[in-house]
Amino acid sequence: MAGVPLARTRRNQVRCELSGRLISPGDKRLQAGSLVCDGEKIEVLNGGRIKFFCFSTGEILDLSSGVVSSDICAKSDLSKSACYTGNGDFCSRTPKGRAEGNDEPTIIYPYVMPTLKPRPEIVWLSVTSATSYKVRFDCYDFSWERVINQTRLAYPSEEKPLASGQTCQILVFAYKEDKITGGNPSVISLLPQNEVAQIKDAVNQISKLKLPPDEAALDFDAIFMSRDLLDETIEQLNNVVSVGTKNPTVYRVLGDRYFQAGVLDQAKRQYLKASELVKTSNNLTELRKVQEGLKLVDYYNQLPTSR
Repeated sequence: MAGVPLARTRRNQVRCELSGRLISPGDKRLQAGSLVCDGEKIEVLNGGRIKFFCFSTGEILDLSSGVVSSDICAKSDLSKSACYTGNGDFCSRTPKGRAEGNDEPTIIYPYVMPTLKPRPEIVWLSVTSATSYKVRFDCYDFSWERVINQTRLAYPSEEKPLASGQTCQILVFAYKEDKITGGNPSVISLLPQNEVAQIKDAVNQISKLKLPPDEAALDFDAIFMSRDLLDETIEQLNNVVSVGTKNPTVYRVLGDRYFQAGVLDQAKRQYLKASELVKTSNNLTELRKVQEGLKLVDYYNQLPTSR
């Protein structure tokens, strides 16, 4: 119907390089929640302004009429992110080679340093023939340790949580016969309160759009990855996967995030699922990204395990 703004909320409805999404109503052609292509023009009614979510930066901008370009929605510097899947040599956290057994306890969660969780769970790879593990959590003003026989530890409720902006170190040791071995420490930092508030506000504004769950998760990914919050985005993407989404982009992005976290087996599993689904979508751009992800995982798996 003429004069009725177009609703274009799903990524599979467009074949372009996406710039972002309209958050508020007021555009002449597009409804709130609609996707906007890079270089596309927005026309705000009555000379007003409109809220626009920029995918490359995870920020919500206040725009007037005009072309949405890289001058407005700046492309992020991928080389400065936690790890960029387009550059295999940069992913220092991603393990090289596929080991049959582990000689030291490698921490796999939290994935990277920044987090929104003041009491993060700690998970590590098991060590062959280990009988128990000691987890040590060291901060500037407090520390604690626990000895357990599992490879996962919930943050003890009786211990002091991380404070805003605080950085701490996690160490895991394995007891094996009469020896104790330790892996590389992991550093974790709770984001400052002002950054946490900005992230929560952006998530809330996306949530109010009532987007399909897979679209919301991909938008949340843009928000979280603007701060390298791998823990949070992997959790959100897995929530969508757990209910059986058929969206290949969700699986491919989840594969990217697992690769960035250094969990190659999970990365490959997600890429293979994305490859299976993308064949029915005729989306050549998505297929190329999936193939690049699989190639990168295979490249790392065939490297010597020593760095």
